[in-house]
Amino acid sequence: MPSRKAPAPWRQASALSGLALGVLVLLAWVVAQGRPVPLSDAGDLGVPCLSYAPFRLPGHSPFDPALHIEASQIEADLRQLREMTGCVRTYGVDHGLDAVPAIARKLGMRVVLGAWIDGDAARNAAQLQRALALARDYADVIDLLVIGNEVLLRGEQTPAALASLLARARHASSVPIAYADVWAFWLRHADVLRDHVDVVAAHVLPYWEDNPVALNEAIAHVSAINARLQAVFAPLPVFIGETGWPAAGRQRGAAVPGRLQQTRFVRELLAADAGAPLGSEAGAWPSFNLIEGFDQPWKRRQEGAMGGYWGVFDAAGRQRVSLRGPVVADPHWWRVALAMVVGGGAGLLWTLRRGLRRPDASDNRRRRRVMATAATGLAGSAIGALTLLQWQMLVDWSHRPLDWLLGGSVAVAAGLCALLATARLGRILDGDSSPAARPGVVAALRAASARVMRGLALAQAALLGGVVLIALGLLFDGRYRPLVWPLLAAPVSLLLALTVLGDRVDRGAWLERTLATVAAVAAVWLVAQEGLANTQALGQALIWLGLAAAVCWPQGLACASGSDGGER
Repeated sequence: MPSRKAPAPWRQASALSGLALGVLVLLAWVVAQGRPVPLSDAGDLGVPCLSYAPFRLPGHSPFDPALHIEASQIEADLRQLREMTGCVRTYGVDHGLDAVPAIARKLGMRVVLGAWIDGDAARNAAQLQRALALARDYADVIDLLVIGNEVLLRGEQTPAALASLLARARHASSVPIAYADVWAFWLRHADVLRDHVDVVAAHVLPYWEDNPVALNEAIAHVSAINARLQAVFAPLPVFIGETGWPAAGRQRGAAVPGRLQQTRFVRELLAADAGAPLGSEAGAWPSFNLIEGFDQPWKRRQEGAMGGYWGVFDAAGRQRVSLRGPVVADPHWWRVALAMVVGGGAGLLWTLRRGLRRPDASDNRRRRRVMATAATGLAGSAIGALTLLQWQMLVDWSHRPLDWLLGGSVAVAAGLCALLATARLGRILDGDSSPAARPGVVAALRAASARVMRGLALAQAALLGGVVLIALGLLFDGRYRPLVWPLLAAPVSLLLALTVLGDRVDRGAWLERTLATVAAVAAVWLVAQEGLANTQALGQALIWLGLAAAVCWPQGLACASGSDGGER
């Protein structure tokens, strides 16, 4: 057997220490997700009102004109929502939702009834006619009739045309009339709309602001906007028609979505409302409406993962937001911890199995085998946990076959690159291979490279291509795209470990170096675009920079002469 040139001891120690530190940080984060966090209780306070849409089951969408929701499902939903509120806000009277007032009367609940307005005159007329009829028949249940929801935001009516619709509804209605839109649109079109409504229904969503508001400042922001609207529109009353916080999705500025953050927002808003009610006419209708009762999976198509996870109950009807007691950020954190154990065990078994096939009693060999076993065990634990987190991310974000295809392709490339880098790392530390100048994908396909080297070159090139595609999407159309790709951290960390050992990409790998340079530039651009307050963007940028460093690091070892190091 030819002699293998071992990396310097300090290189071996540095690579192994770096992997160990990364796994410890990952483990600490996983455990923290399962730690109960004490939050201020909301006491016996209930949510004043909850948005209700019944489109929470697979295949349900308000864009399906043939979909009719059975009254039995609506009643079951309202019975569940009644555990947290005595009021629901609806957005239309089609798809079976015209049954809501009758069911609410039966259950002793109140209704803020909505008529859906868009750009179709015939549909608008039908919605308006049915909503007005319900308002007449159920005036004892319906507190407010909301004609249109964010119509101006979507650009489906002009302010003047909308004002005409509101005037007609107000003339015919037996209950107060409102129009609901983002607060900024109310301010922009105040002069046109104010004379045609009885109530200003404004949406104040700190997460979705053009300048996103951090959770620590969110309640103060809602209160400040409410006060500003009351000052502008007095004597008209103001109703906060929508406010809330998402339980999943990407970070926007300093606004971080999450289960813990959503619960904290709701509890703090209830406490603030108890001290200084948001409603400008307390008792006439709810002081505010929280979006929303149930998660709406169909919204992910329009708004990314964030759109589908605003419910106090998830799509399966499980309660997410509690009003008292400590809260766990991720009740399923143990699954990730288990994946770490399984992955680490697999890495250990792989190295031990190789050692049993090649016994060597020398002290040096035993020492190197211990290092290789530790490295592959650490790598396996990280790959196991990050793979599960990546799967969860794809489930949250993928709503079309194309999403699964593209996202899955990047994940597969990252996973293969991580596994092959682990194999290469283990063999170098075990003494079966020497650090080498690894060929790029073009050279690897042309030459008779070893299988692991060729596979690693292919996976690395695919990973770089995937990262560049992700970067382009985020930089040019990133509002509804994910920032966090957990599995990318595994191959990047392992490629950096190989770089520390002196096993580096050959300087002639022009394709990889070009893609890595693009990734590095994109990392800087992403931080500039998202801002330093966005920690998810900072983390993504660090991963891209780490990948670029692993690919473009200068060659500096005498042994890195293009040999494959005796790899099999």
